[in-house]
Amino acid sequence: MARKDYMKLALVIALTMAAATAYAGATTITSSLMLGGGSYSPSNKVTITADSTATSYAAKSQHQAGDRVVATNNQDPKMWYKTVAVGTAVEAAATSDVLDTSSWTSM
Repeated sequence: MARKDYMKLALVIALTMAAATAYAGATTITSSLMLGGGSYSPSNKVTITADSTATSYAAKSQHQAGDRVVATNNQDPKMWYKTVAVGTAVEAAATSDVLDTSSWTSM
């Protein structure tokens, strides 16, 4: 599976986890957690941030040595990415985020 596909899969898992939680709020995933009765952990040096409410969600993912942030939210069914400086910390996802299509590219 290509690296881009792993990032998409990680975001889907993060969104599933965020939607399945009993509380609303922001989550950062950097290590192993229980998900659907099994253990899930993002790839080495990958950080996923997710935020959810009863009616919305958002998630962002980035590898520490990567130059892309991958994001999605409930306002648009597409996955988006933008190029950032290598080593830039992943921004926290927020359900209030609206992806600016002038700086984000659709996958």
